[in-house]
Amino acid sequence: MGQNEIKTQVEMHELDERMRKAHKDAYRVRSKNEAAQMRSLTAALASILIVLLAALWFLFGAF
Repeated sequence: MGQNEIKTQVEMHELDERMRKAHKDAYRVRSKNEAAQMRSLTAALASILIVLLAALWFLFGAF
């Protein structure tokens, strides 16, 4: 087996490992606690956005 062949096989093995890890991370299941935290964070961010939009509307709509 030539030096280039060994190098190519090592690179392919490393690539395969990275792809397995990426696939596992992409389909990670969230716990109920994590899902609840994400819902509350989303609601808080949506509320902040609504307040900011209302403030901008009040400032620029008043003129």
